[in-house]
Amino acid sequence: MTKQISTADITFCIKTIHRPCSCHRLVESLREHIANPTIVVVDDGRPELRFSEKYPETAKHCTIINLDRHDVGVGVGRNAAIDASHTEYIFLLDDDHVVTADFHIDRVCEYFATHELDILAVRQGGGGRPTMLSPLMNGKRIWMHRGEKKRIGTVAWCDMVSNAFLARKETIATLRWDEALKTYEHWEFFYRASHLSKLQIAVATDCSVVHAHVAGTGYRDLRGRSKFRAMGLRKHGFHSLRYPGGQIVRA
Repeated sequence: MTKQISTADITFCIKTIHRPCSCHRLVESLREHIANPTIVVVDDGRPELRFSEKYPETAKHCTIINLDRHDVGVGVGRNAAIDASHTEYIFLLDDDHVVTADFHIDRVCEYFATHELDILAVRQGGGGRPTMLSPLMNGKRIWMHRGEKKRIGTVAWCDMVSNAFLARKETIATLRWDEALKTYEHWEFFYRASHLSKLQIAVATDCSVVHAHVAGTGYRDLRGRSKFRAMGLRKHGFHSLRYPGGQIVRA
């Protein structure tokens, strides 16, 4: 018999920096659409820009981890959120996501259990489509492109999905994000998940969150540090990355 997963079995994990308004909006949207959600927020921002400082009433509904060091990076923050979770499952979210009626978390839980998946993501508005990571040039270039391995109904199997996904805590606590990569961590995490750990990864194409991007104070500068992309490429023996639009960047 397929195990039933409920929202009581899930911790919603959010890493945030310098976007307190976005984080507040996400937490409030979770509370609007899910009864008594368990939420962990990890914040590595400067004290005056922390979510819990700007929105203390909203923060009362979360477990807040304010890291001592500023800008520890996405990997450290997400790993801290996973480690702080005490449920069997986690649902990762970016701080600029917004949950609406299109989230369909019950449907996500059903698909996850029925198809025996390791990671099941939802769409991010027009983004978050099923994506593949294909080595080219005798394994020296990694190609990020739209595609899927198979599809059953609205569930599409692939290599890489959005940062809005359900997984077992144990799976992600074992895989973890590379803490040396403060940014450009996304493809590297999913390359290891799909190609090295051989996890079953899919997208529920009929479920979604809104991606309401907000640049935030200094956020663009923090995200746009290409040296971390180069580090990830060299780590796996790639000299370059080809993006879906055809752009090629080198390590």
